[in-house]
Amino acid sequence: MTTVPAFSELPAYSEFVSHVERAPERVAARWPFAVLAVIGALLVLAPLASGMFPRAVKGEAMIDAFHPYMTQQSIDGYRDDLQVLDKARTNVLALQAASQQPGDFPRVETFVRDYPGIHADMSSMLNTIDANRGNYGKLSGTAPFGSLPWLLALPGVVLIAAGVFGFRAAAAGRRGVFWRSLAALAGLGLIVVPIAGGLFPAAPAAQPLIHGFRPILTMTEVHKLQGYFVTLVAADGELNSRYVAAVQAAHPNADLTGITALEAGWQPMTSRFAALVGAMNDNVGNFDAVVALNDSTRSLGFTAFRGLAWGYLVPGVLILALAVAGPRLSRTGSGRRDSTAGAPE
Repeated sequence: MTTVPAFSELPAYSEFVSHVERAPERVAARWPFAVLAVIGALLVLAPLASGMFPRAVKGEAMIDAFHPYMTQQSIDGYRDDLQVLDKARTNVLALQAASQQPGDFPRVETFVRDYPGIHADMSSMLNTIDANRGNYGKLSGTAPFGSLPWLLALPGVVLIAAGVFGFRAAAAGRRGVFWRSLAALAGLGLIVVPIAGGLFPAAPAAQPLIHGFRPILTMTEVHKLQGYFVTLVAADGELNSRYVAAVQAAHPNADLTGITALEAGWQPMTSRFAALVGAMNDNVGNFDAVVALNDSTRSLGFTAFRGLAWGYLVPGVLILALAVAGPRLSRTGSGRRDSTAGAPE
């Protein structure tokens, strides 16, 4: 009979260490990538829904077109032109009062009759332009308007890609570091745009400028200015071709100082006047587009220009926070128990 050693009945070592518990795994959170994709979609949809792409281009065209007329030198030049016209009219009235105007001159009479209204309208327009030069300077100092919708939409496309592919990476157990980094760059770009692009100082300048120019940049106002131009051209033509010669023939010593000053400065004066009326005529539609863009967010409780800078900054900060804090938001997976016999962990 075989004798079994006593120690063979002792418990095996593996029975003491049959269950080795490993540290719980960190599983990458997927929801931050989903939020990034949603934000990206909103950034793409916002300029599309507001018509920002064509309207911003028209706004940029209007700002560029009015640049020559928004300087102090330009405004002073138009005011000097009005003074020349004032003196010419005063000269005609003095000749009439002294009975030194021989015959009838209907175009000159129309000028004398209508000029006070012309002067009042032109002066009011120049005062409006002068009062808004500072606001115009803030708007013209921003990033080009035509680029602003792209600076929303392109980061939006990047975020959609980062969100979708990052979500897939997280679902596969990876942390998606590349996609988080890409999203962080897009968020940083959105933060930089309003700060470097001067959108914050421009925001309060837009509404007063729109309010001031609204009565001026209409087709009705442009047609009225064109009518003034016709009146002035007709009067100058008659002064130059008939009036002065008739007065000098009847009264050689008559004072024609104001009229001759008008003749001397007529060519540059008409060139400046025609350029201004032409710029207004060409930009009525552009101005309407800017007004429509500004009003596109009124249903949200604010105008577009008021919220423009925040429309970049707030999403940018949120995106950057999600991208940077994403790894910390990872959840802990359930621990795994290994039935490993043999050597201890």
